[in-house]
Amino acid sequence: MPIDDSIAKQAAKLRVRYNLSLADALQVAAALAAGCDAFFTNDIALKRVSEIKILVIDEIVI
Repeated sequence: MPIDDSIAKQAAKLRVRYNLSLADALQVAAALAAGCDAFFTNDIALKRVSEIKILVIDEIVI
């Protein structure tokens, strides 16, 4: 998904609010803009983000 001004602004807000890296903030902002229900990651630190459901690989029981 292309990063437009609205995604960049949302990423900046997420980065400040949750102390995220730029890459993480951009990915989460893009997922929000795309209307995703959840964000799939192996980074447990992203669980502090409350705007989207964060699914951590290690926490999924198969």
